[in-house]
Amino acid sequence: MTRVTTSIQMRANMIELPQKNELGGVKLAIVSDSLRHRQQIREVMEHNGLKVVFSEPLTTILLDKLSGSDAEVLLLDVDERMEQYDVLLEQLLEESEVPIIFNDVTGLTINEPVVLAKWYGKLLSKIAELTGKFEWENLDIDLGWQSKSQAPVSPPSVTTQQDTLAKNIWILGASLGGPEVIKQFLKELPANLPVAFILAQHLGANFMELLARQLDRVTAIKVMPARVGHVLRHGEMIVAPVHERLCLNPIGAVELHPINEELTYSPSIDTVLQDMAQRYGKNCHCIIFSGMCDDGVIGTEKLKRQGGQVWTQEAGSCVISAMPDNVRQAGYSTFSGTPGQLAYKLIQRYR
Repeated sequence: MTRVTTSIQMRANMIELPQKNELGGVKLAIVSDSLRHRQQIREVMEHNGLKVVFSEPLTTILLDKLSGSDAEVLLLDVDERMEQYDVLLEQLLEESEVPIIFNDVTGLTINEPVVLAKWYGKLLSKIAELTGKFEWENLDIDLGWQSKSQAPVSPPSVTTQQDTLAKNIWILGASLGGPEVIKQFLKELPANLPVAFILAQHLGANFMELLARQLDRVTAIKVMPARVGHVLRHGEMIVAPVHERLCLNPIGAVELHPINEELTYSPSIDTVLQDMAQRYGKNCHCIIFSGMCDDGVIGTEKLKRQGGQVWTQEAGSCVISAMPDNVRQAGYSTFSGTPGQLAYKLIQRYR
């Protein structure tokens, strides 16, 4: 009977599980609406010797791709969005000859490495069970410690992973036409870009959660609404709230404060830019995207004085170009481009 252990490598939030010959060569298909989830699962599975034959979102052409592949196991993300795929899921269950593991993606939202390693260990155990590669002694993964009393004490959620805490901040400001161009921009970015983002998008408060979920599906960057206490890290983006003022404390944890003034636009791009320029100085930068107002001009002036970079979306690719035009006319923008060009410029900056 084979015993499998896992180990954890804290570097860059990477979960490292030892290579196992028993699972080597197992052919895996990954289906998830989230590009970030697909990439994260693929990285760990391939590190452990499995072969990912395809990785796709859940679409109507999935069955054809699955039947044309030699996948031995299908991993299918399960979350609250699955309800909209009832018909497709029913067809998949009826027609697929490949064993399906319904993958509870809540495990992928956990920042605690020990818990996350156990989550991956259980996933590997299920794959092993379905493919008959080996048996497991139990589902509790051996993390390499002789007893619980010898296990290191888990750090608080404000972890000691100083190398990943946000140091380079980019504010994305957008209004009318923003969500679509922000998608185009984010989908071009790699997960390991040493940058954290804050999105200030003019939108109703009821739509902020939905916007975060939609953006999270198309990018390797982890996108989420602003949550009190969350420590911003590179590879993440938080969406600024409408009715509260977003601040990051000295360790980079989110704080939300009452807004004590009447604002023309909310969230106020000017306010976010000024607050973050004050907090991060020359390491705070911004990109002003499509919009029909002048929000951002005052904030970019302060950010520029602090030593930050100001970029803008070029007019031809905007739905309404007034917002980036106003920043350019004020003389603050040093680079303009399409969403794709802006993404490429950002990647080149941190290479």
